[in-house]
Amino acid sequence: MTPATALPFLVRAGRLLLEYNESTASIHRELRATSTALVGKPCDVAVSYGGIAVTFPGELPAFEAVHELHYNSALLERVHSLLSQVRQQRVPLDDALDSLHNVESLASRHSTGLLALLLGLAASALCALLGGDSGGTAIVGVSTALGLLVRKELGRSHVAPLALPFAAAVIGALLGGFAVRRGWTQTPQLAVMVPALMLVPGAHFLNGLFDLIDNHVPMGMARLGLAGGILTAIALGVVVGVRVTLPEGLSEGSPRTDHLNLIADMLLAGVATSGFAAFYNTPWRSLGLAIVGGMIGHGVRFLSLESGAHLEIATFFGSLTVGFIAARLSRSSRVPVAVVAFAGAVTMMPGLTMFRALGGVLQLARERGPGANLETVAATLGSASQATLAVGALALGLILGARATRILRAAPLSPGRDS
Repeated sequence: MTPATALPFLVRAGRLLLEYNESTASIHRELRATSTALVGKPCDVAVSYGGIAVTFPGELPAFEAVHELHYNSALLERVHSLLSQVRQQRVPLDDALDSLHNVESLASRHSTGLLALLLGLAASALCALLGGDSGGTAIVGVSTALGLLVRKELGRSHVAPLALPFAAAVIGALLGGFAVRRGWTQTPQLAVMVPALMLVPGAHFLNGLFDLIDNHVPMGMARLGLAGGILTAIALGVVVGVRVTLPEGLSEGSPRTDHLNLIADMLLAGVATSGFAAFYNTPWRSLGLAIVGGMIGHGVRFLSLESGAHLEIATFFGSLTVGFIAARLSRSSRVPVAVVAFAGAVTMMPGLTMFRALGGVLQLARERGPGANLETVAATLGSASQATLAVGALALGLILGARATRILRAAPLSPGRDS
């Protein structure tokens, strides 16, 4: 087979892998392995935020543009399967190319109504994990489900991507603030903050870190920049919603800290994991394994905290467990490890600490100048530092866990499945 014959298939597969959020190193390995199987030599691959180019020495490059990064684990699984079948000569190249052209229109998706239900239940479970009362848990589930429906509708209208998380964060803060004003919850911070936590772009963040580790610096910075933009939109949405409903400010409340045992902790973590995995369109046959990973990881974190470990240390051990399980699942099911890992680890995000830091920043903005309260400054810096350490421990644990399979096995992970 000639390079010119293989190029259309390779560049289309690469575009799909990139657009639906596969890591850069995985794209390189998958395409180079396939080109070697087809034409006897690896192709050259150039990945950028705007698209992907594939070429062979002496040939004109083939390029396909990518306008936005999406989530769809089932679609990625299908693309990886087609590439594997082509490498093994189990399907003709022309038929595989036709399948790639149709994979987006034919890919099955979970229904919007089911996603809203699952993500709402996941938000309620996360709120309960963090110590929310029944009122806060209920309003969080409703606002998260409504936020998803609004995001889906805005997406169909081709609204600017950053407007989607902003709108959902505003809805969550408005409904949470309304519940606080009505006295429906005694955990106001959780009622406002948990819907925003459900919007955190974990897969973008993890893939950006994977790219930096693998020395794909421009693409890594682009992914992290996208994640940063989404986080900024979420924070602005929370600020707007709180300012509208609670102009006098948001009180701390009193989340429960000793309300769960190990079994309840793991069950709630499983519910939260299922919502995120379904949102990423993880196939049903892989969803159960992702839930098990999230439950075990959070159980490890719970036991670490019970034994007296600091939050960041417990978070590291829990996310390390999730990362390892996600890598094993990714190997067997072809679901991207960043998607599975974040779905299992999102319950370990230090939500309250992050909100306290954000609230402190807003208070300092109102008190700017010589009259700023030094106690507020110290509390804000303390919360920000603790949140940074916990998030860093979470990311480090996931990355080390995902890469641990390379150390425990003599051979590296199959292309496209380790990061």
